Parts: sequence; C-alpha cells; structure tokens
Amino acid sequence: MSLLQLIEQEMKNDQLVVRSHIEDFNAKSQLIVYESQEAIFYKNGQALDLFGPGRHTLSSENVPVLKRFFSHLFGGKTPLPCDVYFVNKVNVLDIIWGTDSPVQLEDPKYPMLVSVRANGQTGVRVKDSRRFLVNVVGQLKEYTVDGVRRAIKGMMMAAIKESIAVAIVEKKISILEVATKLTELSATIGQKLNAAIADLGIETTHFTLSAILPSDGDLDELKALKKTMMNTEADMYRERRESETRAYARATEGYTYQEERRFDVMEGAAKNEGGAGGSFINMGVGLGMGAGVGKEMGNMYAGIMQPSAPVPTPNAVAPNASAPNAEKVCPSCGAPVATGAKFCSNCGQPQPQAKFCPECGTRCEAGSKFCMNCGTKLNA
Repeated sequence: MSLLQLIEQEMKNDQLVVRSHIEDFNAKSQLIVYESQEAIFYKNGQALDLFGPGRHTLSSENVPVLKRFFSHLFGGKTPLPCDVYFVNKVNVLDIIWGTDSPVQLEDPKYPMLVSVRANGQTGVRVKDSRRFLVNVVGQLKEYTVDGVRRAIKGMMMAAIKESIAVAIVEKKISILEVATKLTELSATIGQKLNAAIADLGIETTHFTLSAILPSDGDLDELKALKKTMMNTEADMYRERRESETRAYARATEGYTYQEERRFDVMEGAAKNEGGAGGSFINMGVGLGMGAGVGKEMGNMYAGIMQPSAPVPTPNAVAPNASAPNAEKVCPSCGAPVATGAKFCSNCGQPQPQAKFCPECGTRCEAGSKFCMNCGTKLNA
C-alpha cells in the first residue's frame, strides 16, 4: 500500500456533492480541488478542514485541524481512512418550475374568480458548503440538482403563490395586466425564497417568473367581461356628455326639461298620421300627458289666431310700485322689482336669479337647494 495518495474528483454539472472514501489517507497525500469546487474532510462523522480550488499537500501547515489526527500515529506517516466530500459550487441555471396547483383569486378590476397558474426558471448554487453538507446531504454518497429541486419545491411554491396573491389582491393588479409586473415579482419571489432556504446552505440565482396565466376558460370569460365593462363605461360617458350638453342648452336658451319633453311629444304628434287623437293613442300617451299636450297645443294655436299685442311706444310710462309685473321685492331695500330683473332699480343690489338643474335642466326658483324635478343638489 502506497503512502503517497493523490485525491481528486471530477464532477458533472448536475452533481452538487460527491463523497470519496480514502482508505490510505496519510500526511503525505495531496489533494487536488478543481475550479468551482470545494473539498471538506470528514473523520468519524466530524467535518474538518475545507479546501478551495488548487493543489494542497496535506502535510503542510495549512491543515491545522488534521494535524491532531496524525500527531499520535507514528509521526503522522501511518495511513488512516477518512471521507472527502467534493462540493460543486457552479451555478446550475436550468431548473424549470411550475406551480403544482392553481391559485384561486378574484380579479380586482373585473370581479370574477379566476384559477391562476405560473411558471418560470431559476438557478441554484451551494453558498455554504459546510452547512449544506450538515443540513442537507448528511451521509449520502451523492447529491444532485434534482435532490435540491425536491428539497426546496415546497418553499418555492409557497413563496410564488404568496407573492402572486399579494400583487393581485393587495396591490390590485388585474390578472390581465400582471404581465407588466413579472420582473418586479421575480425579484420579490427570489428574495423570499432565499430567505427561506438560507439555513440549507444554498441559494437561488436568476429567478425568473415567465408567465402568470388563468385557465383557458377563465381567460376567455375575463376578456369578455372586460369588453362588456368597457362598452358600458363608454355608453355611460356618452350619455353623461349628451345630458350635460342638453342641460347647458336649456340653461342658455331659457327653457326647462319639462318644456323640452312637451315639445318632443308635440313634434311626434305632428308627424303621426290620423289626427291628434290617433297620434296620442299610437304613442300610448296617458290622459294626464295628453291633457297637458292638448293644452300646450291649444295655447300655441290660440296665440297664432289672436291679434298681436300692441308694441309700447318709447314714451310709455314705467310701471310704479303697484304695477302688475312687479312680482317680487328687493331683499335689500324692499322696493318692488320686475320679474327677471338682475339688479334693483332703487338700490342697485343684484337680485337672486333662478337656477337650472345640471342633471335634468329644470328651471328652479332662486334660493332652491335641490332640483324640484329630479332631486339633484344645486350649487350655491
């Protein structure tokens, strides 16, 4: 048996740990550690010195822990068995992952429950060789990347599902828009996962969240709901703009919502054939509305048939305090003020003016706080 031993171990990329049992290890043995490797000596189940890349002569002063094992063995020349664990510290970047079960979430923008899945890719590497051997590998002769994948799968799924739920539920990001947050979510999940597996002596690198997608049926239903809501919002906006335009026109031209409706009814009656009676029946107009419209039409025709009122001459005398058109008094001085006047002719103070409802356009008396037609609150 030779007392000079060369200790080395070639490893594949998917091998993270390989144990090498040395029977005739002695103080003249040499250890070769390749790049991206570390080697740890074990004796009687105890982890001894750790060696980085390079060629190491074990009888040199750089092996302080091993010296005590040779000091009592004939000057350190007698061989003894031991184990050397070679740890591969290369970054393994081809770990593909996917959620093992869908996550049930309610979309915050389009109210419906959706089953969401996610997938992506990550890398893994050994960060602390000694901790990894003690807490994960134990007495196994070999440990591969697949073993790490199984070991961290549960913690990875928990971190992924929690982060997706927080983004969608708490930050109110729609499932249809979450694709814009993949980079941010990837960083968040990677940090959570590394915090969870720190005691194992390993870490994930280049964690990537590739996609967050609902099931096909939920995706189609969600898109249809989005389209419906967008159309509804567009219709509501268009109706609101048209209502605002009509209300502004009424306020500008000086007529009310009720007057506009009566004009519409009369216009429809005039367009229908079969006379006024037939038109009212065809339109389903009730007796109350018909009476109002008939009265309006009667007044209109009566106005046409009646002779025009005489035009006042420039020398006409202005009405006094008891004139019929002096329908209100000035709140400041009590002098009579003609209807429609904006200022008092006696004291010059501005007079309260009628208001128009911004919602239905109804003319409301001065000082009114709410519309008498639709109940909308009026501006002061």
